[in-house]
Amino acid sequence: MTPLLSRFRAAVSRKGKRGSVSFGSKESAWKRLPSDVFVVIVAFCELEDIKSLALTCRLLHYLVFKNEFAISRAYIERRKQRPGLEGCKTSTLPGDDLTFISELFPPPPPHYTWGNDQANPEYSLGYLADLTRCWTTCVQLSYHLADQVIQHHLVTDAVARGLWNSSKTEKEVVFSKAVGILQAKLLYPIAYTIFFLESSAPPCPDPDSSGQFSRCTPSVEQQQSILQKPPFTDTQVLIATHHCMQLLCSTVRRLMSPDFSHSSSEGCVSLLLTTSTLEKIVDFFLAIAKDERIREATPSPSIWSHRKEFMWQMRKELGDYMMPAGPAGNQTTPRPSLDQIWFQVAGNELARRGAIPHTVDDSVPVLHGSVVTLQCKFCYDGE
Repeated sequence: MTPLLSRFRAAVSRKGKRGSVSFGSKESAWKRLPSDVFVVIVAFCELEDIKSLALTCRLLHYLVFKNEFAISRAYIERRKQRPGLEGCKTSTLPGDDLTFISELFPPPPPHYTWGNDQANPEYSLGYLADLTRCWTTCVQLSYHLADQVIQHHLVTDAVARGLWNSSKTEKEVVFSKAVGILQAKLLYPIAYTIFFLESSAPPCPDPDSSGQFSRCTPSVEQQQSILQKPPFTDTQVLIATHHCMQLLCSTVRRLMSPDFSHSSSEGCVSLLLTTSTLEKIVDFFLAIAKDERIREATPSPSIWSHRKEFMWQMRKELGDYMMPAGPAGNQTTPRPSLDQIWFQVAGNELARRGAIPHTVDDSVPVLHGSVVTLQCKFCYDGE
Protein backbone atom coordinates (compact mmCIF):
# COMPACT_ATOMS: atom_id res chain seq x y z
CA MET A 1 0.00 0.00 0.00
CA THR A 2 1.30 3.47 -0.85
CA PRO A 3 2.73 5.67 1.97
CA LEU A 4 0.05 8.30 1.35
CA LEU A 5 -2.80 5.86 1.90
CA SER A 6 -1.07 4.36 4.96
CA ARG A 7 -0.65 7.76 6.60
CA PHE A 8 -4.26 8.67 5.91
CA ARG A 9 -5.57 5.44 7.45
CA ALA A 10 -3.35 5.97 10.50
CA ALA A 11 -4.66 9.52 10.94
CA VAL A 12 -8.27 8.36 10.71
CA SER A 13 -7.56 5.60 13.24
CA ARG A 14 -6.00 8.06 15.73
CA LYS A 15 -8.91 10.44 15.38
CA GLY A 16 -11.40 7.66 16.05
CA LYS A 17 -9.66 6.81 19.36
CA ARG A 18 -10.07 10.30 20.88
CA GLY A 19 -12.55 10.13 23.72
CA SER A 20 -13.55 13.78 23.51
CA VAL A 21 -15.01 13.47 20.05
CA SER A 22 -18.27 11.62 19.59
CA PHE A 23 -20.17 11.10 16.39
CA GLY A 24 -23.10 9.38 18.05
CA SER A 25 -22.23 6.05 16.45
CA LYS A 26 -19.16 4.13 15.38
CA GLU A 27 -19.68 4.95 11.73
CA SER A 28 -16.64 4.29 9.54
CA ALA A 29 -14.53 7.32 8.69
CA TRP A 30 -14.41 6.07 5.11
CA LYS A 31 -18.19 6.38 4.93
CA ARG A 32 -18.11 9.97 6.22
CA LEU A 33 -15.42 10.94 3.73
CA PRO A 34 -16.78 13.04 0.81
CA SER A 35 -16.72 11.18 -2.50
CA ASP A 36 -14.54 13.75 -4.27
CA VAL A 37 -11.91 13.52 -1.52
CA PHE A 38 -12.01 9.71 -1.63
CA VAL A 39 -11.50 9.82 -5.40
CA VAL A 40 -8.45 12.08 -5.11
CA ILE A 41 -6.86 9.88 -2.42
CA VAL A 42 -7.39 6.64 -4.31
CA ALA A 43 -6.24 8.14 -7.63
CA PHE A 44 -2.81 8.68 -6.07
CA CYS A 45 -2.46 4.94 -5.44
CA GLU A 46 -1.08 2.43 -7.90
CA LEU A 47 -3.48 -0.02 -9.54
CA GLU A 48 -2.38 -2.93 -7.38
CA ASP A 49 -2.97 -0.83 -4.26
CA ILE A 50 -6.46 0.10 -5.47
CA LYS A 51 -7.24 -3.59 -5.92
CA SER A 52 -5.94 -4.35 -2.44
CA LEU A 53 -7.98 -1.50 -0.98
CA ALA A 54 -11.15 -2.84 -2.59
CA LEU A 55 -10.51 -6.23 -0.97
CA THR A 56 -10.08 -4.78 2.55
CA CYS A 57 -13.77 -4.74 3.48
CA ARG A 58 -17.22 -4.54 1.94
CA LEU A 59 -17.48 -0.79 2.46
CA LEU A 60 -14.24 -0.01 0.65
CA HIS A 61 -15.15 -2.45 -2.09
CA TYR A 62 -18.44 -0.60 -2.54
CA LEU A 63 -16.81 2.85 -2.47
CA VAL A 64 -14.11 1.93 -4.97
CA PHE A 65 -16.52 0.52 -7.50
CA LYS A 66 -19.18 3.15 -6.89
CA ASN A 67 -16.56 5.78 -7.81
CA GLU A 68 -14.69 3.58 -10.29
CA PHE A 69 -15.04 5.85 -13.27
CA ALA A 70 -14.20 9.06 -11.41
CA ILE A 71 -11.15 7.30 -9.94
CA SER A 72 -10.09 6.07 -13.38
CA ARG A 73 -10.42 9.52 -14.91
CA ALA A 74 -8.49 11.14 -12.04
CA TYR A 75 -5.82 8.41 -12.26
CA ILE A 76 -5.28 9.11 -15.96
CA GLU A 77 -5.07 12.86 -15.38
CA ARG A 78 -2.53 12.37 -12.58
CA ARG A 79 -0.36 10.12 -14.73
CA LYS A 80 -0.49 12.68 -17.55
CA GLN A 81 1.01 15.26 -15.22
CA ARG A 82 3.97 13.04 -14.29
CA PRO A 83 7.27 13.70 -16.08
CA GLY A 84 7.89 10.93 -18.58
CA LEU A 85 8.51 10.29 -22.24
CA GLU A 86 5.65 12.42 -23.58
CA GLY A 87 6.99 15.65 -25.01
CA CYS A 88 10.52 14.24 -24.95
CA LYS A 89 10.50 11.61 -27.68
CA THR A 90 14.26 11.76 -28.17
CA SER A 91 14.91 10.77 -24.58
CA THR A 92 17.00 7.67 -24.05
CA LEU A 93 15.03 6.76 -20.92
CA PRO A 94 11.44 5.76 -21.70
CA GLY A 95 9.00 7.05 -19.09
CA ASP A 96 6.14 5.21 -17.45
CA ASP A 97 3.34 7.72 -17.99
CA LEU A 98 0.14 6.65 -19.77
CA THR A 99 -0.40 9.92 -21.65
CA PHE A 100 0.58 8.66 -25.08
CA ILE A 101 -0.97 5.21 -24.84
CA SER A 102 -4.27 6.51 -23.39
CA GLU A 103 -4.62 8.94 -26.30
CA LEU A 104 -3.80 6.20 -28.81
CA PHE A 105 -6.31 3.82 -27.22
CA PRO A 106 -9.39 5.78 -26.07
CA PRO A 107 -11.72 4.27 -23.46
CA PRO A 108 -13.82 1.24 -24.42
CA PRO A 109 -17.57 1.43 -25.20
CA PRO A 110 -20.01 2.04 -22.32
CA HIS A 111 -21.27 -1.55 -22.19
CA TYR A 112 -18.02 -2.56 -20.49
CA THR A 113 -18.85 -0.41 -17.47
CA TRP A 114 -20.12 -1.14 -13.97
CA GLY A 115 -23.42 0.58 -13.16
CA ASN A 116 -25.49 2.95 -15.27
CA ASP A 117 -25.48 6.26 -13.39
CA GLN A 118 -21.89 7.39 -13.92
CA ALA A 119 -20.85 10.64 -15.62
CA ASN A 120 -18.00 8.95 -17.54
CA PRO A 121 -19.15 5.36 -18.07
CA GLU A 122 -16.41 4.61 -20.59
CA TYR A 123 -13.66 4.73 -17.95
CA SER A 124 -12.98 1.76 -15.67
CA LEU A 125 -10.24 0.10 -13.67
CA GLY A 126 -10.19 -2.66 -16.28
CA TYR A 127 -9.41 -0.04 -18.92
CA LEU A 128 -6.51 1.25 -16.81
CA ALA A 129 -5.20 -2.30 -16.41
CA ASP A 130 -5.34 -2.82 -20.18
CA LEU A 131 -3.48 0.44 -20.79
CA THR A 132 -0.78 -0.49 -18.29
CA ARG A 133 -0.39 -3.94 -19.81
CA CYS A 134 -0.11 -2.48 -23.32
CA TRP A 135 2.45 0.12 -22.26
CA THR A 136 4.47 -2.53 -20.42
CA THR A 137 4.52 -4.63 -23.60
CA CYS A 138 5.78 -1.61 -25.58
CA VAL A 139 8.58 -0.91 -23.09
CA GLN A 140 9.65 -4.56 -22.79
CA LEU A 141 9.57 -5.29 -26.51
CA SER A 142 11.39 -2.08 -27.48
CA TYR A 143 14.15 -2.89 -24.97
CA HIS A 144 14.65 -6.54 -25.94
CA LEU A 145 14.49 -5.78 -29.66
CA ALA A 146 17.06 -2.99 -29.27
CA ASP A 147 19.26 -5.29 -27.17
CA GLN A 148 19.27 -8.05 -29.80
CA VAL A 149 19.80 -5.64 -32.70
CA ILE A 150 22.80 -3.95 -31.06
CA GLN A 151 24.30 -7.33 -30.10
CA HIS A 152 23.98 -8.56 -33.68
CA HIS A 153 25.43 -5.33 -35.07
CA LEU A 154 28.54 -5.49 -32.88
CA VAL A 155 29.20 -9.05 -34.01
CA THR A 156 28.50 -8.68 -37.74
CA ASP A 157 29.33 -5.10 -38.72
CA ALA A 158 32.83 -4.90 -40.20
CA VAL A 159 33.65 -1.53 -38.60
CA ALA A 160 32.19 -2.30 -35.17
CA ARG A 161 33.68 -5.79 -34.96
CA GLY A 162 37.20 -4.52 -35.57
CA LEU A 163 36.88 -1.77 -32.95
CA TRP A 164 35.11 -3.77 -30.26
CA ASN A 165 38.26 -4.27 -28.18
CA SER A 166 37.72 -1.77 -25.37
CA SER A 167 37.75 -2.53 -21.67
CA LYS A 168 34.76 -4.28 -20.13
CA THR A 169 33.53 -1.07 -18.50
CA GLU A 170 33.76 0.89 -21.74
CA LYS A 171 31.96 -1.88 -23.59
CA GLU A 172 29.10 -1.79 -21.11
CA VAL A 173 28.79 1.99 -21.47
CA VAL A 174 28.83 1.89 -25.28
CA PHE A 175 26.38 -1.00 -25.42
CA SER A 176 23.87 0.37 -22.88
CA LYS A 177 23.90 3.82 -24.49
CA ALA A 178 23.22 2.40 -27.97
CA VAL A 179 20.44 0.17 -26.65
CA GLY A 180 18.85 3.11 -24.83
CA ILE A 181 18.85 5.34 -27.92
CA LEU A 182 17.46 2.59 -30.15
CA GLN A 183 14.80 1.67 -27.59
CA ALA A 184 13.58 5.27 -27.47
CA LYS A 185 13.27 5.29 -31.27
CA LEU A 186 11.35 2.00 -31.29
CA LEU A 187 8.96 2.63 -28.38
CA TYR A 188 6.35 4.73 -30.18
CA PRO A 189 6.42 2.77 -33.47
CA ILE A 190 5.85 -0.43 -31.47
CA ALA A 191 2.80 1.19 -29.86
CA TYR A 192 1.56 2.13 -33.35
CA THR A 193 2.14 -1.47 -34.43
CA ILE A 194 0.01 -2.73 -31.55
CA PHE A 195 -2.68 -0.20 -32.47
CA PHE A 196 -2.69 -1.50 -36.05
CA LEU A 197 -2.83 -5.16 -34.99
CA GLU A 198 -5.60 -4.48 -32.46
CA SER A 199 -7.63 -2.46 -34.95
CA SER A 200 -7.27 -4.96 -37.80
CA ALA A 201 -7.85 -8.11 -35.72
CA PRO A 202 -10.92 -9.98 -37.00
CA PRO A 203 -13.66 -10.80 -34.48
CA CYS A 204 -13.48 -14.18 -32.76
CA PRO A 205 -15.06 -16.65 -35.18
CA ASP A 206 -17.74 -19.13 -34.21
CA PRO A 207 -16.95 -22.81 -34.59
CA ASP A 208 -18.25 -24.49 -37.71
CA SER A 209 -20.26 -27.71 -37.84
CA SER A 210 -17.12 -29.77 -37.26
CA GLY A 211 -16.35 -27.88 -34.05
CA GLN A 212 -13.30 -26.17 -35.55
CA PHE A 213 -12.71 -22.45 -35.81
CA SER A 214 -12.26 -20.89 -39.21
CA ARG A 215 -8.88 -19.28 -39.85
CA CYS A 216 -9.08 -15.71 -41.04
CA THR A 217 -6.56 -12.97 -41.59
CA PRO A 218 -7.26 -9.23 -41.62
CA SER A 219 -8.74 -8.14 -44.94
CA VAL A 220 -6.79 -5.83 -47.24
CA GLU A 221 -9.67 -3.36 -47.27
CA GLN A 222 -9.80 -3.19 -43.48
CA GLN A 223 -6.05 -2.66 -43.20
CA GLN A 224 -6.12 0.05 -45.86
CA SER A 225 -8.89 1.81 -43.98
CA ILE A 226 -6.81 1.81 -40.78
CA LEU A 227 -3.73 3.24 -42.52
CA GLN A 228 -5.83 6.08 -43.95
CA LYS A 229 -6.93 7.24 -40.49
CA PRO A 230 -5.03 8.76 -37.53
CA PRO A 231 -2.34 8.19 -36.41
CA PHE A 232 -1.20 6.87 -39.81
CA THR A 233 -2.40 9.96 -41.68
CA ASP A 234 0.99 11.33 -40.62
CA THR A 235 3.29 9.85 -43.26
CA GLN A 236 6.28 9.97 -40.91
CA VAL A 237 4.36 7.80 -38.42
CA LEU A 238 3.57 5.34 -41.22
CA ILE A 239 7.22 5.22 -42.33
CA ALA A 240 8.54 4.82 -38.76
CA THR A 241 6.09 2.00 -38.08
CA HIS A 242 7.02 0.32 -41.36
CA HIS A 243 10.72 0.45 -40.43
CA CYS A 244 9.92 -0.93 -36.97
CA MET A 245 7.90 -3.81 -38.42
CA GLN A 246 10.72 -4.59 -40.83
CA LEU A 247 13.29 -4.66 -38.03
CA LEU A 248 11.06 -6.65 -35.68
CA CYS A 249 10.14 -9.36 -38.18
CA SER A 250 13.66 -9.75 -39.57
CA THR A 251 15.15 -9.97 -36.06
CA VAL A 252 12.65 -12.56 -34.82
CA ARG A 253 13.13 -14.68 -37.94
CA ARG A 254 16.91 -14.47 -37.55
CA LEU A 255 16.63 -15.63 -33.93
CA MET A 256 14.42 -18.55 -35.00
CA SER A 257 17.12 -19.82 -37.34
CA PRO A 258 18.34 -22.52 -37.80
CA ASP A 259 15.54 -24.38 -35.97
CA PHE A 260 12.96 -22.99 -38.37
CA SER A 261 13.43 -22.76 -42.12
CA HIS A 262 12.87 -19.44 -43.87
CA SER A 263 9.30 -20.31 -44.89
CA SER A 264 8.42 -21.77 -41.50
CA SER A 265 9.71 -18.71 -39.65
CA GLU A 266 7.54 -16.48 -41.83
CA GLY A 267 4.49 -18.52 -40.88
CA CYS A 268 5.37 -18.42 -37.19
CA VAL A 269 5.95 -14.67 -37.11
CA SER A 270 2.71 -13.96 -38.97
CA LEU A 271 0.90 -16.25 -36.53
CA LEU A 272 2.44 -14.41 -33.58
CA LEU A 273 1.38 -11.04 -35.00
CA THR A 274 -2.22 -12.08 -35.57
CA THR A 275 -2.86 -14.07 -32.39
CA SER A 276 -1.00 -12.38 -29.54
CA THR A 277 -0.57 -8.65 -30.33
CA LEU A 278 3.21 -8.86 -29.74
CA GLU A 279 2.97 -10.31 -26.21
CA LYS A 280 4.22 -13.74 -27.32
CA ILE A 281 7.09 -12.09 -29.16
CA VAL A 282 8.03 -10.51 -25.84
CA ASP A 283 7.94 -14.02 -24.33
CA PHE A 284 10.30 -15.18 -27.10
CA PHE A 285 12.81 -12.45 -26.28
CA LEU A 286 12.48 -13.19 -22.55
CA ALA A 287 13.26 -16.87 -23.22
CA ILE A 288 16.42 -15.89 -25.10
CA ALA A 289 17.44 -13.51 -22.29
CA LYS A 290 17.04 -16.31 -19.71
CA ASP A 291 19.30 -18.57 -21.78
CA GLU A 292 21.93 -15.82 -22.02
CA ARG A 293 21.96 -15.40 -18.24
CA ILE A 294 22.28 -19.16 -17.77
CA ARG A 295 25.24 -19.30 -20.19
CA GLU A 296 26.98 -16.54 -18.28
CA ALA A 297 26.48 -18.30 -14.94
CA THR A 298 26.98 -21.94 -16.00
CA PRO A 299 30.16 -23.21 -17.72
CA SER A 300 28.30 -26.15 -19.31
CA PRO A 301 24.64 -25.19 -19.85
CA SER A 302 22.06 -27.81 -20.78
CA ILE A 303 21.43 -28.66 -24.43
CA TRP A 304 17.75 -27.86 -23.88
CA SER A 305 16.89 -24.19 -23.46
CA HIS A 306 14.01 -21.80 -22.90
CA ARG A 307 14.34 -20.73 -26.51
CA LYS A 308 14.00 -24.31 -27.75
CA GLU A 309 10.97 -24.77 -25.50
CA PHE A 310 9.34 -21.71 -27.06
CA MET A 311 10.21 -22.92 -30.57
CA TRP A 312 8.79 -26.35 -29.83
CA GLN A 313 5.49 -24.81 -28.74
CA MET A 314 5.42 -22.55 -31.80
CA ARG A 315 5.97 -25.51 -34.10
CA LYS A 316 3.00 -27.23 -32.48
CA GLU A 317 0.79 -24.14 -32.81
CA LEU A 318 1.78 -23.70 -36.46
CA GLY A 319 0.99 -27.36 -37.08
CA ASP A 320 -2.42 -26.96 -35.46
CA TYR A 321 -3.06 -23.92 -37.64
CA MET A 322 -2.11 -25.80 -40.80
CA MET A 323 -4.25 -28.86 -40.02
CA PRO A 324 -6.90 -29.67 -42.65
CA ALA A 325 -10.21 -28.00 -41.86
CA GLY A 326 -13.73 -28.18 -43.15
CA PRO A 327 -16.51 -30.77 -42.86
CA ALA A 328 -14.55 -33.37 -44.82
CA GLY A 329 -11.27 -32.53 -43.12
CA ASN A 330 -9.53 -32.08 -46.49
CA GLN A 331 -9.46 -28.31 -46.83
CA THR A 332 -5.86 -27.28 -46.24
CA THR A 333 -5.25 -23.96 -44.52
CA PRO A 334 -2.80 -21.80 -46.50
CA ARG A 335 0.44 -20.95 -44.76
CA PRO A 336 0.09 -17.44 -43.27
CA SER A 337 2.10 -14.77 -45.07
CA LEU A 338 3.65 -11.65 -43.58
CA ASP A 339 2.77 -9.65 -46.70
CA GLN A 340 -0.92 -10.18 -45.88
CA ILE A 341 -0.67 -8.57 -42.45
CA TRP A 342 1.09 -5.21 -42.87
CA PHE A 343 3.70 -5.01 -45.57
CA GLN A 344 1.49 -5.19 -48.68
CA VAL A 345 -0.98 -2.53 -47.59
CA ALA A 346 1.74 -0.31 -46.09
CA GLY A 347 3.70 -0.43 -49.36
CA ASN A 348 0.56 0.43 -51.32
CA GLU A 349 -0.23 3.33 -48.99
CA LEU A 350 3.32 4.70 -49.17
CA ALA A 351 3.15 4.54 -52.98
CA ARG A 352 -0.23 6.31 -52.99
CA ARG A 353 1.27 9.16 -50.96
CA GLY A 354 4.35 9.41 -53.15
CA ALA A 355 6.59 8.31 -50.26
CA ILE A 356 8.47 5.71 -52.31
CA PRO A 357 11.37 6.09 -52.19
CA HIS A 358 12.02 8.00 -48.97
CA THR A 359 15.24 9.07 -47.30
CA VAL A 360 16.85 7.25 -44.41
CA ASP A 361 16.92 9.67 -41.48
CA ASP A 362 16.72 7.35 -38.49
CA SER A 363 20.06 5.91 -37.42
CA VAL A 364 21.64 5.07 -34.06
CA PRO A 365 25.36 5.68 -33.52
CA VAL A 366 27.02 2.67 -31.90
CA LEU A 367 30.80 2.78 -32.11
CA HIS A 368 33.26 5.12 -33.88
CA GLY A 369 31.05 5.90 -36.88
CA SER A 370 29.35 2.51 -36.89
CA VAL A 371 25.56 2.95 -36.93
CA VAL A 372 22.37 0.89 -36.85
CA THR A 373 19.89 2.21 -39.42
CA LEU A 374 16.13 1.79 -39.31
CA GLN A 375 15.13 1.29 -42.93
CA CYS A 376 13.14 -0.73 -45.45
CA LYS A 377 13.44 -1.69 -49.11
CA PHE A 378 11.86 1.63 -50.12
CA CYS A 379 14.62 3.70 -48.48
CA TYR A 380 17.51 5.52 -50.10
CA ASP A 381 20.35 7.33 -48.38
CA GLY A 382 19.75 10.68 -50.04
CA GLU A 383 23.29 10.97 -51.35
